Amino acid sequence: MFAGSKIRLTAIRKEDLPKFRQWNSVESFGRFYNSSPIREESEKNANQLIDDHSDRSYRFAIRPLESEDFLGVCAIEEIVWPHRAAWISIALGPDFHGKGFGKDAMKLLVRYGFNELNLHRLSLTVFSYNQAAISLYESLGFKHEGTYREFIQRDGKRYDMHLYGLLASEYNK
Repeated sequence: MFAGSKIRLTAIRKEDLPKFRQWNSVESFGRFYNSSPIREESEKNANQLIDDHSDRSYRFAIRPLESEDFLGVCAIEEIVWPHRAAWISIALGPDFHGKGFGKDAMKLLVRYGFNELNLHRLSLTVFSYNQAAISLYESLGFKHEGTYREFIQRDGKRYDMHLYGLLASEYNK
């Protein structure tokens, strides 16, 4: 259930957190991961990745099949159980883009959401300048459902944030 062709999903470990915190201060990570200003993540905030044990969040570390190296994080979060709807996210370290790790991780995460958690809907947002991620999400069947126009400002320019969704009935197992 947690192994793909290139990666596997595991628990996030305490020893992963320093690398995650450092990545947040790297432009090629932070610009794709969230809308916050680029800065090193605080230890308190990073610890929340492993301290939240609610039934509304399922977070995983992404690791290669053959080692314990930490490649990134992915999650199904903010689950609204009465409606079986949730948000899905992924963040790979700056050196691990374009190698197929993200696609493999997203396939596992989507399968887990629909087959194990019995969710009906997965949602995500992506910035308009992140064309690689948009291509990935669309290749997995996510549908563009809307646009938050000029949502984010980066380097003096405004960019849209797109909303994507995937329903269980659209999921290609």
